[in-house]
Amino acid sequence: MRIGEITRLTGVSKDTVRFYERQGLLDEAPQPGLTNNYKEYSAQALRRIELIGHAKALGFTLKEIAEVIAVWQENALDAATKRGMLETKIAQIDDKARSMAVLRAGLVDALAKVETGCEDGIAVARNLQG
Repeated sequence: MRIGEITRLTGVSKDTVRFYERQGLLDEAPQPGLTNNYKEYSAQALRRIELIGHAKALGFTLKEIAEVIAVWQENALDAATKRGMLETKIAQIDDKARSMAVLRAGLVDALAKVETGCEDGIAVARNLQG
């Protein structure tokens, strides 16, 4: 399938597909026609882009995704290593969730103080700005 179909099916832009290819996240798509620059992407490329999207949504960086793809392709990643990688990422997400909960609580507190004009609310707002 051509890049237009890949973008339509995955919702990513053509630039994103090309970027993933340059970064080695996708195998380089062949150009079967000698008279044009059209590349033919495989069903595997489609699945890989979907995987990248899911992994990014779970908090994985492109670098982490590239590392996992490289190891998976070599079949060098055993179940214990996969489990460890996922547990580490879950712990990082949990830490981020706790930090966001603290930030949210501060914002809710500041919001409650907005109507009263409390100086403490102003200080909180200043701290959140930087």
